[in-house]
Amino acid sequence: MRFQRTLQIPFAALLAAVMLSLGNASAQDEHWLADRAATSDVVVLAKLDRTDYEYARGFPVDGRAWFDVLLSYKAPRVVERFIVKESGLKDVECYFPETASGAENPRYLLFLVTDPDDGYRGHPEGCAFEVLVGADNGYAIRWPQPALGGENGRGDEALQALVRPMSFQGPRSRIDASDMLAHQRRARAEAQFMRVEGTALLPTRGIPLSDFRRLMRDGLVNEDGAMRAREQRRAATLRQALDEANRADADGGGE
Repeated sequence: MRFQRTLQIPFAALLAAVMLSLGNASAQDEHWLADRAATSDVVVLAKLDRTDYEYARGFPVDGRAWFDVLLSYKAPRVVERFIVKESGLKDVECYFPETASGAENPRYLLFLVTDPDDGYRGHPEGCAFEVLVGADNGYAIRWPQPALGGENGRGDEALQALVRPMSFQGPRSRIDASDMLAHQRRARAEAQFMRVEGTALLPTRGIPLSDFRRLMRDGLVNEDGAMRAREQRRAATLRQALDEANRADADGGGE
């Protein structure tokens, strides 16, 4: 009876580990950030330099934005400076706000596709996430923001699990809300996890860019590389399960 019990322990542990590994890998592979990265030609953290847009009734309808690369996650070649084109009005547009003269320009995590003529266009499902600089000089995705989706731009459970209280510095760390009434500022601050300071709103939540990258990791390499990465993670999980099962087997055999 003791011999049968020690055989059953590693099999049960191994089976559970296999199911957990496959479930975790499947859930990670299916995250929409990995899919967006996989279907982008370029994924970079970049700083907006300037825009040149045509406007109709106060809204941009055509033009270009110039960016300087800060960090490159995926690109067919070394890219230091590039242009993002946009035209027309769509459900998801890749236009960027103008910045005041003399102000430090904002930063974005960009998902781009190659333009047939020259330069790049935004990914058709969404091209940009606003990035802030933390008090520790690290980069973070501002949370919440509409581009993250979900209720009030809060994203899905995987994204929400990565959110941290943070203090920020530099561009967009203070949002001018002087055109709002006091109760409007308070309402927006409550809905978007900001702090009211005079007539300004200060973001207080973010997702460290290193954590955010893990959700899009499989999409940052080609399909062969992504498959190898998934198989390596599964193999590591199985090896760990086997080690734990063997230890359990040894403990059971010593009874």
